[in-house]
Order: sequence, then structure tokens, then C-alpha cells
Amino acid sequence: MVKLPKTLFLAFILPVALLTGLAPAAKAQELPVPCYAFDQDMFGNWIATEQLSMETPIGMLEIMPGHPVSVVVANILNARCG
Repeated sequence: MVKLPKTLFLAFILPVALLTGLAPAAKAQELPVPCYAFDQDMFGNWIATEQLSMETPIGMLEIMPGHPVSVVVANILNARCG
């Protein structure tokens, strides 16, 4: 068995982990957030102003204009767009 130096091993395993999904998923704070596409009403509810797709911790979501967003999206918007 060939033993690789630790730095060479890490240089090989990181891209493999990223490509196979073994690396941890991005946190809500790390995802790009299109704050421009949302408004808050007087009760603090987030309303979409345009149709868009948004990456979330639970996957890609399609958001339609004029509708309140889900709790998952609202939590992201509260953290990033407040």
C-alpha cells in the first residue's frame, strides 16, 4: 500500500468530497440571497416581488410574486436582508 503525504492526501480528498456531496451543506448565511426580490409587510412577513428560484438548505425553491414566503425562506431573509 502506498502512503501519501498528508498534504497530498488532503489536496486529493477535498475535491472528491465536494463533488460527491460528502462536504457539509452550505449554511443559510452562506447562500446567495436576492434581497431585492422581497419586501416586508407591516407585520414583518416577507412577500416576493418577482418570480425567482432560490437555493435554500432544503434545496432549490421556486418563489412566485405576490405570495408570502415559507418559514425556511423567511428565516434566511431575516438573517441576511433584515
